[in-house]
Amino acid sequence: MSFLSRSPRTGPAVAATVFMTLGLADASWAQSPSPTPPPTPRLFQDELDLQANANVVQGSGARAFGMGGAFLARADDATAASWNPAGLSYLRAPELSFVWVDSDLNDRKRGTAGPVVENDRRSGRAPDFLAVTYPFEFGFLSGAAQLSFQRVISFDSRRTITEADRVRLVSSNGGFDVIALGSGWQLSRRLRLGITLNRWLDGYDQTVEVPAPRPNPTRQTSKFDFSGWNLHFGSIWSPWESLNLGAVFKTGFKARVTLHRSRIDLFEAPDGTSLETSNAYSRDDLRIEFPRAMGVGASWRPRSNLSLALDYTRTRWSSGRIENLFTLPRTEFGQNPPVPQSPRDFFPDLPYPTLNDGDQQDSKQLRAGVEYVLIKNRLKWPFRAGYFTDTQYFRAVRGAPRFQGVTAGTGLIIGPVLLDVAYVHQSGSYTDFEIRRNRVESNRFYASVIYRHRRRP
Repeated sequence: MSFLSRSPRTGPAVAATVFMTLGLADASWAQSPSPTPPPTPRLFQDELDLQANANVVQGSGARAFGMGGAFLARADDATAASWNPAGLSYLRAPELSFVWVDSDLNDRKRGTAGPVVENDRRSGRAPDFLAVTYPFEFGFLSGAAQLSFQRVISFDSRRTITEADRVRLVSSNGGFDVIALGSGWQLSRRLRLGITLNRWLDGYDQTVEVPAPRPNPTRQTSKFDFSGWNLHFGSIWSPWESLNLGAVFKTGFKARVTLHRSRIDLFEAPDGTSLETSNAYSRDDLRIEFPRAMGVGASWRPRSNLSLALDYTRTRWSSGRIENLFTLPRTEFGQNPPVPQSPRDFFPDLPYPTLNDGDQQDSKQLRAGVEYVLIKNRLKWPFRAGYFTDTQYFRAVRGAPRFQGVTAGTGLIIGPVLLDVAYVHQSGSYTDFEIRRNRVESNRFYASVIYRHRRRP
């Protein structure tokens, strides 16, 4: 057998309101980082993580990401429910929407002497969002209802991890998906509220392979099925016509997980022939404590064709846990397959997703964006740009790393069809507890299509 080698005058008031809100939110969730390094190494069979991916508190859509993801108070298109469901109340026509994302990531690790000791490259593409939205009016109450699908965290990727003595090939499919039923309502001229009920489902299939000619090649597979329920609450308050203040809260939940692992290992016998062993194990009592999240934002429109936005979000990854996780031991030739019951292979309680005790932190994001619409005769051409700083959920030698990002986007309106594209570049560097310098860069490209049905007068 062989393995294949293979996110006017009111200006001072806006700034004061936003930064007072951000300061209070940060103070209420503050935590002191632990001074000790994490004692538990990352589990070999779990090569997937969320590093340099969009934080779960973010939503979807090329328009939003073109503005740096600062969309909590500006959400006014079909992707609104993924950011702030109160924004659905802005919709006045039935809409169909679709978002696609293409991404790549490169993580280089350098030793103290300078050369690269590990190069981790991955790329993937997948549908990101799909929704149908319909507006309604009941007396003084107006709004819209929506049924949507969102891939909140995508694991669709092909990944190559190159080290000095081996190459690991990781192939994965799937994601943490949400089917949401949401609605937003305009209660008054100044106040809008919204809510979504979210069914989390799917998971991922993963293959980790160390191909020949390295001694003891191995292929390990995991099937991770994930399900749970939670709620998102949102509000948008407009103290003035040009200013929106938004807030969103996403409840935490305990997800049910079924995990099946299998592995095949090759050995070389003294006579040079290949010997093969295998092992497999599954259990359905895994649980994930998925964290709650909150966000606040402001959007100011000093002119009809210019919008400025600023958001702050925080996700309680410090409380994320996984119960009953296990790894699958190698079966030595001539022995019965071992069951993962020892402290080395079975873990009743670990932080999630770092799997490293003492390592996990809340993630915090500050996002800013601008949208300018060029209007000439019947032409409307939007230009968008943004910046964000994203504190990661894992801890390094000097605390949780802070990654930076820049975004750009534009769009086009062709009759009832809205086309938008956005590019997101994120990068950061940090020193890990093995005293290696890590440089992470990711690129994502979003494309959105929204169809607005024109109802007959």
